[in-house]
Amino acid sequence: MPVLCEAISVVVRRDSIDKYFQGGWGEFVRKIPNPTMCTDGELVRVGFMASDHVQEFIDFLESEGLQFNQLNKEIIARNDFVVVDQIRGPMTECDWIEFGQLSFGEDKVSACWLFEGERKGYGMHFPRKELKFAAPKNWTPNDLTFVEPEEIETRYKFLRTEDGLDVFWDSEAKKEVFIPTT
Repeated sequence: MPVLCEAISVVVRRDSIDKYFQGGWGEFVRKIPNPTMCTDGELVRVGFMASDHVQEFIDFLESEGLQFNQLNKEIIARNDFVVVDQIRGPMTECDWIEFGQLSFGEDKVSACWLFEGERKGYGMHFPRKELKFAAPKNWTPNDLTFVEPEEIETRYKFLRTEDGLDVFWDSEAKKEVFIPTT
């Protein structure tokens, strides 16, 4: 089943969490730094808005026993997680996921899913014909907003930091928007 890949996502193999993360699944869930987690039972996605927060989470995952961009493939044959950009897809080589833009009603949603089968030809490979979609609790496609980096300075005005969120005024939508600070 696809998991949402909005903004910058760290996508972790659930079996790696069970095998290598100190304290296993329960401890992993307790230590997630924000409410963006979703899972299909095979992959676990945690989303971030800023690359420095992604790096902090990568460092945390590695300190808890997971492997990323390993130099010695003899220890573990594959990475336990991958960073996925909602526009470009996986930021490093990863042979165990597929990424694509999926139709979700009238919208297109970036998502990835576990696929370890034989890849025949080009295009997206799906393990099943019917796809359900995993997203964070209370997420809707109306929450989707992509802004080109060059628009940020002209469209958004920083207002304040409140309860772990940076609050900006969106001059186009005429409303406050919130970005997690962690």
